[in-house]
Amino acid sequence: MPNLYHNLEAEVVSPVSNTASITEYISVDEALKLVTPFKGEKRDVLAFIANVDTAFELIDPRNESTLFKFAPT
Repeated sequence: MPNLYHNLEAEVVSPVSNTASITEYISVDEALKLVTPFKGEKRDVLAFIANVDTAFELIDPRNESTLFKFAPT
């Protein structure tokens, strides 16, 4: 299985605070690789939804509209 997380982008969420936390995101391109196109099969709908949810959780929230435009359906 290929390494899907080799291009992680790190972002410091709160660099000024005492409790700085780091959130890592994958690129939209990498997130799209997690989602296989939905072909209309009833048995595949839950897996498709779960994969799309995972892709949205792993990208930078600022890129959600881009992922939404290109999510395969």
